[in-house]
Amino acid sequence: MPVSTWAKSTADASIRSATTVDSTTSASSSNVWIGSRVRIKRTSRGMTQQELSARLGIDPDNLADYEAGEKRINANLLLRIANLLDVRPDYFFRGHKDENWKTL
Repeated sequence: MPVSTWAKSTADASIRSATTVDSTTSASSSNVWIGSRVRIKRTSRGMTQQELSARLGIDPDNLADYEAGEKRINANLLLRIANLLDVRPDYFFRGHKDENWKTL
């Protein structure tokens, strides 16, 4: 199932990113959304996965899994990513539409 996200770059140009989610995986829509926002911001900053993962001190394969929504990003790591990408942590949640928010 393709999941698309839209974001504003620093030049206010719209950027679209699509992620394909295999229905056999347990990736939640929230993990996919946040991961895609990380990827959008990383690429808009001209940073590779290898560069960001090195600055975070994590394996590039783990970053790829986070960006694909296959692994959940914990709060500590999300704050470090936000600092490195020069965004507020709430950037990663903006625009996420999940019908289950009110039931949590």
